[in-house]
Amino acid sequence: MSLTPETRDQIASLVQANTVMLFMKGTPDSPQCGFSATVVGILTRLVPEFASADVLSDPQLRDGIKEFSDWPTIPQLYVGGEFMGGADIIQEMYAAGELHEALGLGKPEPTMPEIHVTDDAAEVLRQARAQSEHAELHLGIDARFRYQIGFAPRQGGEVVVTSGEFTFLLDPDSAGRADGLTLEVIETPEGRQLHVRNPNDPQPAQA
Repeated sequence: MSLTPETRDQIASLVQANTVMLFMKGTPDSPQCGFSATVVGILTRLVPEFASADVLSDPQLRDGIKEFSDWPTIPQLYVGGEFMGGADIIQEMYAAGELHEALGLGKPEPTMPEIHVTDDAAEVLRQARAQSEHAELHLGIDARFRYQIGFAPRQGGEVVVTSGEFTFLLDPDSAGRADGLTLEVIETPEGRQLHVRNPNDPQPAQA
């Protein structure tokens, strides 16, 4: 399927109108392939918002973006109107600090945050660890201060932080947002839940 003038104009308009534009399979909240999920994960660490287009919902867009960029795979990322690349290149750029630079951000300096775990939270983590096949405890904090805590294999390049009996793995951007963070347990209408209290959050949850 060739790139029609209409689709070319559509793509060019999206690229020019959005500082960070991701052509992907699915949506940021529901990626439909692992490569798209990887790039979404990297972007959410760096910027609070970015634009995206789901190529699965538009066959002309799915084929047209490949011809537009002369790149055979999806996802594809544009920053400031410039094509950055696909998933592998974005991962390399992120690790090297080049993606930070393209986005106008400084590469995070190596940071060893202090993390606190209350006794109640420690018990919750012990129970989760006992039920997991993976011994590595990851803590992620994205640019909107949304938190991800769970057990997964080590990816490499993480910041390793020990708090009592627990060892946390954080990507460098998360580590820069985590100093002084406390994991605790709070009572909610749904029962007792793990909760993050973070003095670095610019908009902490209202009590």
